[in-house]
Amino acid sequence: MKNVFFLFLLFPFLSISQTQIQGIVLDGKTKQPLPFATITTSSNFGTLTDIDGKFNIKSSKTVTQISISYVGYETLLFPITKNEKFLKIALNPKTESLKEVQIVARENPALQIIKNTIKNKSKNDIEKSLNSFKFNTYTKILVTANPDSISGNIDSVFVLKEGQKQFKKLDSSNYKFKKEIDKSHLYISEKISEFQFQKGKGKKETVVASRMAGLKEPIYELLAVTFQDLSFYNEYYVLAGTKYINPIADDALKTYNYKILDTVKTESGNSILIYFKPKEKKETLGIEGVLYIDIQSFALTKAIAELKGMINVKATQNYSYMKPGNIWFPQEMDVVLKKGDNKERISLFGGSIKFGESKKNDSIVSTKTKSESDVTYFISKATNTNIEINTPIVVKSAAPTIQFNDDAAKKKDGFWDSYRTDSITERGKNTYKMLDSLVKVDGENIEQKIHIGRNILKGIYPTKYIDLNLGKILNFNNYEGFRVGFGGETNASFSNIFKLESYLAYGTKDRDFKYTIGTSFRLNKNTNTWIGANYTNDLKEAASLDFIAINTTFSLLNLRNLNLGQFYNYKTASAYLKHDIRPNLEAEFQISSGDYKPLFDYQYISSDKNLSQYGLTTAIFGFQYNPKSEYMNSPIGKLRIKNEFPQFTFQLTKSFENVLNGDFDFTQLNFRAQHEIKRLQKATTSILLEGGIVLGDAPISHLFNSSPNASFKNPWANRINFVGKNSFETMGYNEFISDRFAAIHLKHELKPFNFGTKFKPQLIFVTRAAIGDIDNSSFHNGFVFKSLNNGYLESGLEFKSLFKGFGLSTFYRYGANQNPEWSDNLAVKISYKIRLGF
Repeated sequence: MKNVFFLFLLFPFLSISQTQIQGIVLDGKTKQPLPFATITTSSNFGTLTDIDGKFNIKSSKTVTQISISYVGYETLLFPITKNEKFLKIALNPKTESLKEVQIVARENPALQIIKNTIKNKSKNDIEKSLNSFKFNTYTKILVTANPDSISGNIDSVFVLKEGQKQFKKLDSSNYKFKKEIDKSHLYISEKISEFQFQKGKGKKETVVASRMAGLKEPIYELLAVTFQDLSFYNEYYVLAGTKYINPIADDALKTYNYKILDTVKTESGNSILIYFKPKEKKETLGIEGVLYIDIQSFALTKAIAELKGMINVKATQNYSYMKPGNIWFPQEMDVVLKKGDNKERISLFGGSIKFGESKKNDSIVSTKTKSESDVTYFISKATNTNIEINTPIVVKSAAPTIQFNDDAAKKKDGFWDSYRTDSITERGKNTYKMLDSLVKVDGENIEQKIHIGRNILKGIYPTKYIDLNLGKILNFNNYEGFRVGFGGETNASFSNIFKLESYLAYGTKDRDFKYTIGTSFRLNKNTNTWIGANYTNDLKEAASLDFIAINTTFSLLNLRNLNLGQFYNYKTASAYLKHDIRPNLEAEFQISSGDYKPLFDYQYISSDKNLSQYGLTTAIFGFQYNPKSEYMNSPIGKLRIKNEFPQFTFQLTKSFENVLNGDFDFTQLNFRAQHEIKRLQKATTSILLEGGIVLGDAPISHLFNSSPNASFKNPWANRINFVGKNSFETMGYNEFISDRFAAIHLKHELKPFNFGTKFKPQLIFVTRAAIGDIDNSSFHNGFVFKSLNNGYLESGLEFKSLFKGFGLSTFYRYGANQNPEWSDNLAVKISYKIRLGF
């Protein structure tokens, strides 16, 4: 039980559903299954067959017969007898006139209905047609199985030896599993949310209550997982965290085939049932299902989407007609995941989880027909209530996408009972009791392990009061040698409104200490506003492109640093203010003053200055804008729950001469724009634009080197080093210095080649270009550099994951700054992809 519970937290997906009447509907001539045939029982219960023509019916009333209908086939009344466990029902084809559709066209009549549905999306999409809406949502997640679906017998396990079966042991796992599942589910989680939407401001979710069995503090990231979209009208439909082309997207007719199945009565008229299925079979499965489309408004009244593979996923979305707004509003959303019957590959949660056929051990034979994984299933059910449309609502622009109330995990039973739309059973109550007690007595402390694992992915090792920064533990560069350190900041257990931060580092080569110490106070939780101050004595790479709004602290080992040797030391006192203008628009203002000392041969010599070290007093405005990313404001701080592109970073720095110890008067503007084009189930193209400009004369610390990552050591083999991230692999360190430059980095990543379970190399095409210039280059003395005014070009290939995470890359330099010797234009690099074991 403990293992099943822990697996759910990382991996909540396996299943089957239980029925009293089950069977399959087939074509009477071809014997092929008929997907989404309409079935109505004698007690007026209606359902559809699934993609494989199968159906499962569970009814508390006696069922004497069922009616099966399918467009193009004779409707059949089929009697039900108690003795039949699995029904095979064959329908006979007929000529169907489709009189109820009222469409005369040479093309498939379903296409015209889909075209009208696409045309009317803006009228029927609640986020486009309504000025505002709000509602409450009760969500319940179960990992469970029906006790009647598994035998409680004790089974025998045999081993095949020389073609003969030999008894090995008795297997009582089914017997034990049935006893446990009779009493409780495997897992249960509940959430109550309040949703608000205002046109122009977007949608906001506030989590007012949350409960996850076995956990005192919920896993906030799991509560933000999108199992299916609220709206079925977007260009892409999200199912189990993965995007698919919507069957009513603008260009959907290029992707799907459609077929009219039937018509059904709804609360405001009739709906046409249209079956959709991808035209082409992909390596990874696409969705197919049924759309219920209102005949008058061409609005969706119900939608079913399925994936059938190693794992089956079925999502159902039911709509309710709202007379005040004359609109169909989503009211119930269900997602079921269970073990599949075929070997088709399936990808969930954006490709982060993939399923494929695993090799079986043919030497082991068991008498059991079904295991726990065959009958266990995951279900998420969300029900919307208290729906109000076009009422006065104000959604604060600075509010995060998801607001998690501080007391959400502390709500009492009375509060839950007032919001539950689906009462909790004795099995549900027992599940909470069992898992809560399991965690309490577990010496391994499951909750603490989850907390540590979640934070390690962010570069943090949490202790009771301090979050240790893993990026400060070990680094290496050519100046400091090995840099070992220790540091972090206090966490919410220490204080929600007050932080202390500090780190200490030591270089084994320069034999010197670096450190920082600081504090900050939270002024506003909703806007994530903090004010703070610190003092720092540390090193930075000379002429690097720097942004205060980008967190670059977590790097287990920055491989580009291995050959860096030109740094400057800075000792500065700073005060700052951080504020979220919007959840996806973060701003920081910093004032700083201190001393700067280049740690290599450098002098700034102009008509009025002769400086080998200098002072700077600066004011910095930094902005990070991620328009499509989503965030949660949780009790443990702001969390990014969806990392999307494009992403933009801007920074304006003003240096003041003769203010405190300032020796320079200049203005610097830096920018960076990143975008990724992820084609569904295909390659990914990434684009990075970056650059900067300095107005006035600035020292080496505030110029630009374009991020080089090459040396010209001899023999040539010594030039082979590790590939950097978004760096020019054939450009020598500080070979070019600019006071204004722009660069573009283009990468096209093909899908990994599948040569087996362990060998999946990936090919990446890379091209980079830069251009720049510098005024008064003679002011910078002590080292030789060139201008980028003629531009710079390089292209290459990266082969990743060739052997145990290691890869090989090669790049070539060409254009106006090409070197005379061809070998000086060639760079060979090693890459490494870290694979975390959780």
